[in-house]
Amino acid sequence: MGPSNRLASAASRRSRRSRGFFHGLPALAVVVAVLSGACENPVAPVSCGSIPPLTAVHVGASARVPVCFDDGNGDRLLVYSSSSNRAVATVTAGRSAVTVTGVGPGTATVTVVARDPDGLSSTVSFWVTVPGRLTNQTGSSPAWSPDGTRIAFQTMYRVSDSRGQGEIHVMNSDGSGVTRLTNSRANDVHPRWSPDGTRIAFTSNGGICVMNADGSNARKLTGDGAGQPVWSADGTRIAFQSNHDDNFEIYAMNADGSGVTNLTISPASDVSPAWSPDGTRIAFQSSRDDNFEIYVMNADGGGVTNLTISLASDVSPAWSPDGTRIAFSSHWNRITDIYVMNADGSGATRLTNDLAGHPAWSPDGSRIAFVSQSGLYVMNADGSAVTPLAHDVTGGFAWSPDGRRIAFASSGIYVMDLPIPR
Repeated sequence: MGPSNRLASAASRRSRRSRGFFHGLPALAVVVAVLSGACENPVAPVSCGSIPPLTAVHVGASARVPVCFDDGNGDRLLVYSSSSNRAVATVTAGRSAVTVTGVGPGTATVTVVARDPDGLSSTVSFWVTVPGRLTNQTGSSPAWSPDGTRIAFQTMYRVSDSRGQGEIHVMNSDGSGVTRLTNSRANDVHPRWSPDGTRIAFTSNGGICVMNADGSNARKLTGDGAGQPVWSADGTRIAFQSNHDDNFEIYAMNADGSGVTNLTISPASDVSPAWSPDGTRIAFQSSRDDNFEIYVMNADGGGVTNLTISLASDVSPAWSPDGTRIAFSSHWNRITDIYVMNADGSGATRLTNDLAGHPAWSPDGSRIAFVSQSGLYVMNADGSAVTPLAHDVTGGFAWSPDGRRIAFASSGIYVMDLPIPR
């Protein structure tokens, strides 16, 4: 091939290469456009997993709350956290959780924000509540006054190396104005306010006593062997349990101590009376079937009905505020759980999984608080959103009348704010 032919061939090859190069540009342009379009439509991060609506932590203690976010673009996210009230709690964000530290009593909202490089963000939030200690001395059996302004409780005083003595105290709901109401050689325990807030019933040396809310005019209404007084909704009657005849029975009497009546009259052990909200019925637990079951009867003792029939031991009945349901504890094979059933015994539903008992409805019926070996919990009335509130709750607990707070005993008396669920 001559030089001219070689030059022509090279030009031809260059032409083909040029045509191939420019021919490929449109395809490349399409690819760039697609990639550019993807960058122009970034995906915002989204929250992943479930976040508890409420976290409880004591002053000086910390709790780790799982919080995670996903980003569809795989971008590295920046996570920020903040507390609405740093005097209550502080918060520090991590890669998959935030750490909440209690500072002082109250409630704060924790907000967690995840932001990607494109500026898109996702936000989640939850409440944190820090209980306040109201008493420095050991106390138990807290009971709210009907107007929510005061709390009655019992304190044990050491009498000897082998014996303690209970006395009833009252204080304002913020812990101020602590006043001792009883001062005797008797063991005075388990205070219960009358519905109008003018009187307090309590157990004294195995008998039921009633006094004015200021501690005056204390009177013993029953003989020995009685305990667990419960006021009817209208305040005219008091139900209680007594074993004065060496067998526990449910009794009722007028609020002045007259008209004492044995309502159960059974060789079985009948205990834990609970008035229905309308005052027409009393639920209780009885061993009539060789193990404890939940029963209900009319306020005069008639119409006794067995509501639970099982091999489990069913105890601690608690009426819902509207009187349509009864919560109770059921123990079987070393497992204790909370159940709820209709007031006629139908529709029994298990709400917990190997958590303990003593259920107590919130005043609006939306939640149930209960205790287990590991502490105090609250859950929705359907069993969802089980939330731990406090450890080592050994002396009882009580809802405030407005359902926004819980008083509980753990060496001292504490009060914890409980925000209304969203």
